[in-house]
Amino acid sequence: MTVLGAHRSGLGLWADLVHLHRSIRADLVLVHRVELPDGLAYLLRHCDYGMVGTFAGVAWLHPW
Repeated sequence: MTVLGAHRSGLGLWADLVHLHRSIRADLVLVHRVELPDGLAYLLRHCDYGMVGTFAGVAWLHPW
């Protein structure tokens, strides 16, 4: 699961995404350009996730 503009999402959405990740073991990739908010960093502390911050990084994950 790839989330664009991760830093713009609210904590309620993030709580749902983290629950989904932990329930079905979906891969979670965050695409953002700023530091993650403290609340989001707290939610992600027990998740395996990746982060990319460039178009090239996203293109590598999802080739055209």
